[in-house]
Amino acid sequence: MKRYAFIVVRICWLCLGAAILFFNVRLYAPSPLPQTKESVPAGILAQLAASREALDAGTAQQMQSLFPEGYYFSHVFYGLTWVEAAMRDPAYRDKALAEANWASEKLNSIEGTAPFPPDLPPNHGMFYSAWKCHLQAGIAVIDRDNAAALDQLRQECDTIASALSQSPTPFLASYTGSAWPCDSLPAIHALSTYDRITQEDRYQQVVNDWLREAKSRVDPETELLPHSAELPDGKAGTGARGTSQVIVLRMLPDIDAEFASEQYVAFRSRFLTTFIGLPAVREYPTGVEGVGDVDSGPLIFGNSLSSTVMMMGVAQIYGDSAHANAIAQVGETVGLPWTKNGRKFYVGGVLPLGDIMVSYAYVSRTWFSDQEHLPPEPAPLSRWWRWKVQALSATWFLPWLIGMVRRSRKSGSQTSNPER
Repeated sequence: MKRYAFIVVRICWLCLGAAILFFNVRLYAPSPLPQTKESVPAGILAQLAASREALDAGTAQQMQSLFPEGYYFSHVFYGLTWVEAAMRDPAYRDKALAEANWASEKLNSIEGTAPFPPDLPPNHGMFYSAWKCHLQAGIAVIDRDNAAALDQLRQECDTIASALSQSPTPFLASYTGSAWPCDSLPAIHALSTYDRITQEDRYQQVVNDWLREAKSRVDPETELLPHSAELPDGKAGTGARGTSQVIVLRMLPDIDAEFASEQYVAFRSRFLTTFIGLPAVREYPTGVEGVGDVDSGPLIFGNSLSSTVMMMGVAQIYGDSAHANAIAQVGETVGLPWTKNGRKFYVGGVLPLGDIMVSYAYVSRTWFSDQEHLPPEPAPLSRWWRWKVQALSATWFLPWLIGMVRRSRKSGSQTSNPER
């Protein structure tokens, strides 16, 4: 029995060693991210096909049991991924419109509105109204000749603009008594998008007023927009956090390019970090400790997995391609992707919302801004960023190396001192 146990342990050790070698080699695989705003990520259709299959199977309802907006985010990110894929390549326009409109219908369903207060302005609260309007804005961008799509966008924007104009705070509540500044960004982005499409400047004053009021309420510690805001005045509640910053920064360039650049540089200095050499995003700024919650999910030594995934898209937008590609390479390694029947899953598809977020990060791009939002210098990333992981991996093989050395020495000793 001891011999069999030894064999089993040895096989397990060899298998783990092979996996470690595979992961280290995999880190050098080409990045799956597109290298221009006009190209579509390799494999994105397979990822979207897997996500649609999962949504049809009811996984959005499962995500709702795990996250307060699990059902909503599952559909809105799915629709937005198709929209931005079509912005990259118009060949996807028809399919994107069909899928984005399907996702929008899900947001209008009883299940889509259920978690949100029905009487909270502008329409079931800012979170629900903002992201829904943002998706409709994307539909209008890729379907500019559709008067009905533009009319629907105008109606939704009018509702939001009216609520903002009557509010003492730029950060409207998403739930009764609770407001998060990042929830307003998709709404402001939608207002700005309407004006860019139509050249009407219908909401320019509302956007300008929002920017002025938002800038006056930044977190004094980091000079970034706060994670939560007090009501009714909108003053900073809790300080800046990675989970909300990656949403803010994705939207800002098309709203105010100069402000976006300033916010991104401040964000990089306090939130962008590494974990065993791998690029990551802290949930709390350097010097501040905190725990994970329903917004961030579990933290790994202070780093947020969801924020790091979203950072792939943010880094692409701001020209930090080295960081974006590195995060993507790590994701393609530890995410254990596999493709079957034209569908690509990560970690066996156990967290469908996570798969959708990866797709959304992959296609990330500005809708209108070109390069005016880019910071003066990209964030530095050593070409040797993998070495810490590789050094740590090497420790797994130390017992084997030590055993080899000992056996070699013993063999040499027996050779030099033969028995008489």
